[in-house]
Amino acid sequence: MRLLGFVKRSPHRSPNRSRRLFAAVAASTVALVGSVAAAVVALAEDDPVVVLANDFEDGSVAPWQGRGAASIAVTDAEGHDSDHSLAVTGRTENWHGVQTDAIALFDQGVTYTISAWVKLPAGTAGSVGINFAVHQPGAPDNEFPWVGGRVDATADEWVQIGGTYSLPAGQTQATLYIEAADATSDFLVDDILITAPRSGPQPGIVHSTSFEDGLDGWGPREVGEPGHTVTISTEHFHSGAASALVSGRDSQGDGIGLDIAPITEQGVTYDLTAWVRFAPGAETDEIWLSLASTTGSSTAFATLGQFTNVTNDGWTQVRASFVVPEADVSLLYFETRWQGEGVTGNTSDFYVDDIVLEIPPPPVVQDITPIKDTVDFPIGVAIDSRETIGSPSELLLRHFDRFTPENHMKPEAWYDDDRNFRPHSEAITLMDYAVANNLKVYGHVLVWHSQVPVWFFQDESGNPLTNSPADQQILRDRLRTHIFNVAEWLATEYGEFGGGNPVAAFDVVNEVVSDGTTDPGGLRQSEWYRILGEEFIDLAFQYADEAFNQEYAADGADRPVKLFINDYNTEIGDKQERYRALVDRLLARGVPLDGVGHQFHVSLNTPISALAGALNRFADIDGIVQAVTELDITVGTPVTQARLIEQGHYYRDAFALFRDYHAAHGNLFSVTIWGLTDNRSWRSTQAPLVFDAGLQAKPAYYGIADPSQLPPLERSAIVFGGDVALDANAFTAIEWRQLRQIPMLNSVGSFNLRWADSHLTVLATVASDEADALQFEYGGQVVTFAKASPGSMGVVDDEGAGWRAVVHLPHTGIAQGGTGAFDIRVLDGDTVLGGWNSPGALGTLSYVEPLSYLEVVQASAAPVIDGVVDAVWSDANVVRTEKRIEGTTNAQADVRTLWLDDTLYVLMEVTDPVIDLTAGDPWQQDSVEIYVDAGNAKNGPYRSQDIQIRINADNVTSFGTGPADQADRLVSATTRTPTGYIVEAAISMLGTNTLGAFHGLDFQVNDGSPREGQTTGARTGLHNWADPTGNGYQNTSRWGVGQLVGPKGPQIPNCTKAVKGLVLGNLKVSSGVTCLTSKAIVLGKVTVSPGASLISDGGVVIGTISATGAAYIDLRGGGTGPLSVSGTTKHLSVSDTVIAGAAQITNNNTAPSPIVVSGNTIVGLLACNGNQPPPTNNGDRNLVVGVATGQCRGL
Repeated sequence: MRLLGFVKRSPHRSPNRSRRLFAAVAASTVALVGSVAAAVVALAEDDPVVVLANDFEDGSVAPWQGRGAASIAVTDAEGHDSDHSLAVTGRTENWHGVQTDAIALFDQGVTYTISAWVKLPAGTAGSVGINFAVHQPGAPDNEFPWVGGRVDATADEWVQIGGTYSLPAGQTQATLYIEAADATSDFLVDDILITAPRSGPQPGIVHSTSFEDGLDGWGPREVGEPGHTVTISTEHFHSGAASALVSGRDSQGDGIGLDIAPITEQGVTYDLTAWVRFAPGAETDEIWLSLASTTGSSTAFATLGQFTNVTNDGWTQVRASFVVPEADVSLLYFETRWQGEGVTGNTSDFYVDDIVLEIPPPPVVQDITPIKDTVDFPIGVAIDSRETIGSPSELLLRHFDRFTPENHMKPEAWYDDDRNFRPHSEAITLMDYAVANNLKVYGHVLVWHSQVPVWFFQDESGNPLTNSPADQQILRDRLRTHIFNVAEWLATEYGEFGGGNPVAAFDVVNEVVSDGTTDPGGLRQSEWYRILGEEFIDLAFQYADEAFNQEYAADGADRPVKLFINDYNTEIGDKQERYRALVDRLLARGVPLDGVGHQFHVSLNTPISALAGALNRFADIDGIVQAVTELDITVGTPVTQARLIEQGHYYRDAFALFRDYHAAHGNLFSVTIWGLTDNRSWRSTQAPLVFDAGLQAKPAYYGIADPSQLPPLERSAIVFGGDVALDANAFTAIEWRQLRQIPMLNSVGSFNLRWADSHLTVLATVASDEADALQFEYGGQVVTFAKASPGSMGVVDDEGAGWRAVVHLPHTGIAQGGTGAFDIRVLDGDTVLGGWNSPGALGTLSYVEPLSYLEVVQASAAPVIDGVVDAVWSDANVVRTEKRIEGTTNAQADVRTLWLDDTLYVLMEVTDPVIDLTAGDPWQQDSVEIYVDAGNAKNGPYRSQDIQIRINADNVTSFGTGPADQADRLVSATTRTPTGYIVEAAISMLGTNTLGAFHGLDFQVNDGSPREGQTTGARTGLHNWADPTGNGYQNTSRWGVGQLVGPKGPQIPNCTKAVKGLVLGNLKVSSGVTCLTSKAIVLGKVTVSPGASLISDGGVVIGTISATGAAYIDLRGGGTGPLSVSGTTKHLSVSDTVIAGAAQITNNNTAPSPIVVSGNTIVGLLACNGNQPPPTNNGDRNLVVGVATGQCRGL
C-alpha cells in the first residue's frame, strides 16, 4: 500500500514568487508527512488507512491536475467547512475535469473508498451531475467505470460523491478523475479522501511449537493407506526435552503436517524455521517442506524448500519463505524427497523440533554510513514515484543527494493521447519530492530515438516527414517547442533555474552514436537523423541552452543547468572514438555542450581499465565536465554469493577509479546508479545494484563506502552438463580436452568437472607422487578418495610423475541453473597440501547446460567469399541456431564452418522471409553475429583475441565487445535468397589454427521486423547456437567449442594400443594404431611399418622415429631423437615437438589432408622434399638449429 505525502505546488505563481515559497513549502510538507504518519500510527487496528487526503488549505493541488482542456486552481472564494477549495474551470467536454495517476495510488486487489465534496460556484443556476470515474486503458470489461453514482450538485450546498474501487489485476495504466454531466460547467471540489481497509496481518509469530506440551495440531500427513505415526519423542530433541518423531513411513510423502489455513491469510508472505534430523543410523536424504492447498475437491501441491544437508547424527536448521494461496485447507508438511511418480523413495524415521511460523517485519533501512558521505562528487540514483515513499524513500535520502527520473521525462511522457503537452503525474511527484527533500535532479532526456511520440515525425495527414526543407522546418519547430515547453513547465512550477529549481543538469541528446562502423558520421540512423541529419543535435543543444540557461534562468545565474550528451558502450574502443569525434565536431561548431555522459551498463567481465579509458579519452577537453550517468554492474546468472562478493570488489575498483579521476581532474559532475534496489532494475535477474530487494546493503555497498568490510573473493566455476564413464577412455575423453583445467592453490594440481543428474564427474591431476588422496567437500559432506584404493568411485592413472584420477561423486537434487558449494583438496596423509579454495572456504559451482560442440573440418580449398555456397562447403558439419533467447519471431540459421591455414570460414544460411534493415541499431536489424574465442580460453571478459562480429543481410558490418581492430580480421559477403539471406565470412585466427586446436564459438541470428506506423523497425527475435543467457556480447564463458579436425574423409582412428609408461628398448609398430601418452618414455627407437599408425600426445622417444609407408603419423608435444618419415598415405602432422637430430620429411602424399610441420624445435637439419601437398606451419614457425631445406625452407 502506498501512503502518499505530496509536496504542494501553486500552479500559477510567478517564478519570482515561487522562489520565496520553496522554503515554506518544504517545511509544511515535512510537517504534513509527519502528521499523516502520526495519524496512521494512532489509528485503531480496524480503522482504515488514509492513502490520500486533500483539503487545499495550503494552496497545493498535488497530486491532481487538469483533465482535457480544464484548468484547476485553489480558490479562497469558498470551501467545504474551510476557506479553500479546488476550482475546475475552462471545460469544453463532459469528461474534462480533475485527474491523478491511479497507478501511483492503488495496489491491485485492494478495495479503496473514495470520496469528495463538490458544488457549483456561487451564483451558478441549475444543477449538474458530478461523479468520480477511472480510465482503465485496455480493461476487458469497462475502460471507464464510475466510482459510485452521479450526484446532482448546485450552488446552494456541498454534496458528497464517491464509492469504492479496486484496481484490476494486470492493469498498468489507470487515471482517477472527476467529471460532470455537461461540457462547460465550472465546479468546485474539496476534502478529497481515499482510504484502504486496515486488513493485513501485522508482523510477528503466527504459530510456534517446541512439542513440549504435545503436538500442537501437527499430525500425520499420509500418502496411500494410513500407517505411519507422528508421536512425541523424548529420546532426541533440539531444545527442551521433546520433539516430534515421524515413524513407520512407507512412502516419501508420509510426513508431519498442520493445516495453516485458520491461522494465515492468503497473499501474505510467511517465514518458517524449524530443526530437523534423521534417526540415528537411518538412511539420509533431503527433507522437503511442502504445501497442499485444497479448495473443494481440487488440491494443488507446492514445494517450498528442499534441504540437502540433513544428517542422522545432529540437528539442521531449515528456513523457507512462502506466500499462502487462497484455499479451504492449506496443509503445510515435512516429507522426504519426491523421486518420481510411483517411486517409494526414502522412508527413514525423522524428527522435527522448534517450528516457528511468522510474518516477517517490513524491511528496515540499515544504520550504515551514507554513500554520499564517502565520495567527494555528487552521487545520484534513478527512480520513479515508488522510491518517494516509505522505506525506499528513507534509503534514498540516506545515501544519495540527487536523482534521475528513470522514465517519465522522456519525450513521450510529456504528451497525452491527443498530442497535448502536459506533465506526467510521475514527473510532478518526483519534482515535488525533490523540492521537499532538497535533492538535485538530473533530467533525462530531451531528445532520444526511442520513446518519442510517432506524430513528431509525421505530417498533419499522418505521412512520414521527409528531408525536404518544409518538412525539416516542421521538425525543427516541434523540437524547439518541446524543449521550451519542458523548461517552461519546470520553471513555472518550481522556480527559475539557478534560483531554487532543483534541476541541475539534463541529458539533451541520448544515444546518438551508432554501434555500426559504416553509418555516416558514426551516427545512429534515427528518424531525427533521417530528416535533419546531424543538425538535430546542434539544434537540440541550442534550444536547450536558450530555454534552460537563458529564458527561464534566474537573474545572474551562470549556466545553471549543465547540458549533456549521453551514450552507452563508451568504454568500447571503436564506439568511443566515434563519440569523441562527434563531441569534437560539436565544440568546433560552437554548440553549447557542457558535459559528456557515460552510461556504463557493464558486467563483471568489463575491465575497469575500459571505464578509465572512457573517462580519460575526454579528460583533455577544456571546459567539459563528465558524468557517469547510468551505472550498473551485472553478475550474470545464476546469482551466487561468490558473484555478489566479486561485484562488491568491482564496485570498489570502479569507485576508486572515479575518486582518482575526480582528484586529478576535478570535473566529475556526478555518478548515478541506475536504480535503488535489485528488484527495481531493468536488469533485475542479474542483481546489478548496490541494495537488494529487501533494501539491505550488498557487498557492492561496502565496495563503495567501506572496502575494509568487503568479504574476500570466493572462487566460482561453471560446470557444463555431461558425463564421463569410468572406463579405459576416462582420461582421454573429449570432454576433458574441450575446456582448460582449473588450477588449485600451491601448484598442487588442477581439475575439471562435468555434472549429470546422479553424480558429478571430476578429472583431477595431482602434481606430486607424495600425495595419496583427494578430499571433496560438497553437498554438506566430506568425501575422501584414496589413490591406493579407488574402489567403485573412480579410476587412477599413476604412471609417470604425479597421478590422475577420474572420480564420480554421487549427488541429488541438482538441476540445471542451480548452484552448489564445492572444494577439492590434495592430501598427503592428514596434511592438506593445497586445494581449490583457501582453508575453511568453499567455492561455488554453477550447473549449466551441456557444452555445445562441433568439429570444424579442414577445407580442401579455400571457399570464395562471395555469398554463394561453393562445393567445398559440402564437407562442413552443420549446426543450427535453435536456442530462443528473446522475442517471438523465428529467424534461424544453418551454420557451417571450415578452416584452412590460419583462417576460420563461416557460412550462415538464414531463414527469414521478411528482411528488415530499418532499425537504427545494427543489432536490431536482420543480421547475424559470430563470436570467436581464439584458443578457447573461456576467459569470461573479452581478451584481445576475442571478437564479436555483426553482419547484416546487406553485408554492413559492425562490431561489439572486443578490440578496436576487429574489422581487420574479417572478410565477408552476403546474398539474398527466396527464404532469407546467406552470410559468408573469413576470419583471421591470429596464428592459433592447428590441427586438433579448440576455439570458442557461438553464432547468433537477430530478427528485425517493421513496426506499424513507424519508419524504423526493431528486433523481435534472437536465436543462437550455444549460450542460452544472451550475454555472449559481454562474456565468453558460455560459448560453444569447435575443434579443428582434418579434411572430410578418413579420420585419425582410435588407439589399438596405448603406451603409458616406460619402454626398455625399441618399440616396433607393425599394425594398428599405437598411441604414446604424455607419460610414455621409450628408451630406444620407434619403427612404424607400412599401413600402421603412430600417434604421440606428449610422449618421449630417446632414439629415432622411423616411419615408411605409414597410414597416420601425428606427433604432438613431447620429444624424439632424429625423425625420418616417408611415404605416409593419409595424415602427417608434427607439431610442438623437440627433435634432437635431423628431421627428414620426404615423399609423403596425404592429399587432401595437409602435411603440418609447426612449432617444433629441431636441433639439426630440416629437409622436406617430394611431399604432396607441400608442408605448412599454420603460422607457427619452427625453431631450426641448423638448416631448413627444400619444401620446409621458410617454415
